[in-house]
Parts: sequence; C-alpha cells; structure tokens
Amino acid sequence: MAAKGSFLYDTLMPKIYGIGAAVVIIGALFKIEHWKGADEMLIVGLGTEAIIFFLSAFQPQSKEHDWSLVYPELNEGYDPSTGNNAIESSNAKGLTMKLDDMLKNANVTPEALTNLGQGLNRLSTTTSQLAQLGEATNVTDEYTKKVRTAADSLDKINVAYGNTVEAISAMSNATSDAKEYHLQVQNVTKNLGALNAVYEMELQDANTHLKSMNQFYGTLSNAMENMTQAGKDTEQFQKQVADLTGNLTSLNRVYGNMLNAMRAPAQA
Repeated sequence: MAAKGSFLYDTLMPKIYGIGAAVVIIGALFKIEHWKGADEMLIVGLGTEAIIFFLSAFQPQSKEHDWSLVYPELNEGYDPSTGNNAIESSNAKGLTMKLDDMLKNANVTPEALTNLGQGLNRLSTTTSQLAQLGEATNVTDEYTKKVRTAADSLDKINVAYGNTVEAISAMSNATSDAKEYHLQVQNVTKNLGALNAVYEMELQDANTHLKSMNQFYGTLSNAMENMTQAGKDTEQFQKQVADLTGNLTSLNRVYGNMLNAMRAPAQA
C-alpha cells in the first residue's frame, strides 16, 4: 500500500482514471458499431477498468481533521451570542498553526484535494458509463436478434418470390389455354347462332303451317255446320214430303171413293 501523499495516488491515478475511461469508451464503440476486433477491444477496455478499480481499492483514506480548530463556529462550545470560544483564542491560533503544519507535512495541498475530488467525479462518471455500456450491450443483442429475424424474413420473401414466379409462369401457360378455349367458345357461339337461325326459320314455317291448319279447320268447321244445317233442312223436307204423301193418299182415297160412287149408278 502506498503511503499518504504518494506520487501514484496523488498525481498518477487521476490521469489513469481518465485514460481508462477513454479505453472503455473506445471498446464499447467498437462493440456497438460491430467493427473488426470489437470483442478484443471490449475485453481490453473492461480489463483496464477492472485494474483501475483494483488499484483504487488500495487508495489511502484521508484523515478527518478537526476543522473546528480553524473555524470556531464548528466547535460545540461556541456561543453565538458572545462570539466566545470554549478554547482561548491564543490556543486556537496555536492549533491553527499546528493544523497547517500537519497538512503541510502530510503533503495535503489544495491541489491534492482538488485532484482527489476530480478523481472521485471521474470514478462516478466511469461507473455511469459502465452501466450505459451494459445497456448498449443489451441493445446490441436485441439488434442482433432483429437482424436475424429480418434475415429469416428475407429468406421467406425469397421463397415467396420463387412461388410467385412459378405462379406467373403457370398463369402464362393458362393464358395460352384460355386463348384456345376462347376460340372454341367463339366457334360454339357461331354454331349456336346458325342453329338459332335455322330454328327460327323452322319456327316461322311451323307458325305458317299452323295458321294454314287453323284456317283449314275453321273452313271445315263451317262446312260441318253447313252440313248440319242442311241435315236439319233435309229432315224438315222429309217431313213435308211425308205430309204431302199422306195428303195425296187421302186425296186418292177420296178420289177413289168418288169414282166408285160414280161407277155404281152407271152399272145399275
């Protein structure tokens, strides 16, 4: 362990704190940017910081001084109303001189106290940077996972692209088949058009024939009605002829009786 006021802890260690922090930051930068040798630089940086912490563990503690000897207000026996100290001013003055001598002999200068404060501040800053480095490492791991996920997604996209190309080729072949099918449909449509024309002509002929048949059946019906009427007239004529025949028969009888009556006197 170094003695108080040593060159190592009073002069060299504050510089080591700054240099070590710079090495740690550079190692973290290599790791974050994924530069070549990032792992080695990170190991060097963290190793340097570990050595600095190891050395700082042996840094001698500064002795607590009784500052009430210099500033009477800090003395428990100080009376603010009177401004008197429990210790005589002469004794206080002597103690102040002794304290100055002690600090001088211990090589505790204002510059040393300033360097000590700066070293502690740098140590606190380095600790914060180490915490940030841990967070940066976590972020880097997460970034690596996302990159791997993106690579997997890219592979899937390539597979999907290949499937799309195959589908487009199949669609191209299907287009050729569709053209041929379209031509066949056009031919079928033409044939159906011709068949519809023939069917329409046949339908017109059938309508004409049906009209003729209807007209013929109408004429035949009229003839049948006329024949029926003629039959009725014939029956009436037959009745009249029968009546006439009966009348002639009766007349013949009367005429015969008259002849017989006329012949009887002649024979007598």
